[in-house]
Amino acid sequence: MENPYWQYFCGYTHLQHECPIHPTTMTKWRNRVGEAKLNELLKQTIEVAVKHHRLSERELTHVNVDTTVQEKNITHPTDSKLLYRSIVKLVRAAKGRDIVLRQSYVRVGKRAAVKAGRYAHAKQFKRMRRSLRQLRTYVGRLVRDIERKAPPSSRDEELSMLLGRCQRLIDQRPSDSNKLYSLHEPEVCCISKGKAHRRYEFGQKVALATTNRGNWFVAAMLCEGNPYDGHTLNATLCRVESNTGVALTDAYVDKGYRGHDYEGEAAVHIAGRGSKRATRVQRKRRKRRSAIEPKIGHAKSESRLGRCYLKGLAGDAINVVLAAAGANFRKLLRLLRCARGVEQTFQLNFAWLWHLLRWPNHHPRFKIA
Repeated sequence: MENPYWQYFCGYTHLQHECPIHPTTMTKWRNRVGEAKLNELLKQTIEVAVKHHRLSERELTHVNVDTTVQEKNITHPTDSKLLYRSIVKLVRAAKGRDIVLRQSYVRVGKRAAVKAGRYAHAKQFKRMRRSLRQLRTYVGRLVRDIERKAPPSSRDEELSMLLGRCQRLIDQRPSDSNKLYSLHEPEVCCISKGKAHRRYEFGQKVALATTNRGNWFVAAMLCEGNPYDGHTLNATLCRVESNTGVALTDAYVDKGYRGHDYEGEAAVHIAGRGSKRATRVQRKRRKRRSAIEPKIGHAKSESRLGRCYLKGLAGDAINVVLAAAGANFRKLLRLLRCARGVEQTFQLNFAWLWHLLRWPNHHPRFKIA
């Protein structure tokens, strides 16, 4: 709890010794509502902007689309780090279930992990591989020891999952695909976007769409795994039309979308193609394609899109939607701050949406199964 002065500033009349809500309250609320209902927040920001003439329906017909990586809150994965972490987790799981191990390997495992890191730094790769073999041996011994003393009939789901992930970690090699990069977040993918300062990023790919002129977020969605950018365009543009209720006429993308899967009526303009025969207005809109790049940068630095702290794929999907909605909220507040009577209307709209998200079964159109 904060100090008494801060509590008084927040409106408390008596000193509070307990937290007002449980730390897991927001997590349970997010999981209960889900991505589909939280997407209503993004829709509401677009509706308010259109209603108060800050965004026209004509602008909604021209969008910029791009993908980026939403990194997961995990440490940089290395073989030595993951193997030693497996030893620690296996020993902790065995101790919590009263399984007596023949040897824990915590002390020697830590020593081998430190040696592997030092050998890698000194470019003594033969010795580094020897330390990694030792770590794999330690993890394999622990897995087999627990499997002998805890048969499948007596194992709980958590222990079985941990044993499976540790065995997967033992079997994987550097040249394998779909590797395990985190024990607590097995869905994490290794994605390379060709950045000079960051060759590999570990997380999930997300697709974002903004208006070509005003840079309003009109769609934000998770692309599970590491799909080709062009294969995400159809789903992204369908989400845009669903959020705005306006048929698209033009979509501006970069060269990563060559060979896309979109078959709708909107024209897809790929950067660097067909610019010679374009009109003056079309050339101007093509130049605005790159405006989505700084918008993504601001979303990562200001809207927590840069690193996802929510668990699982559901957390990734929720985080990207909330990041886009938050960016639109800030834009709305800046534009509407001086408008007369707009704050009250915005509060009423938000109050209705909050009522919908808190008690969804009271509304006939939105019900949680």
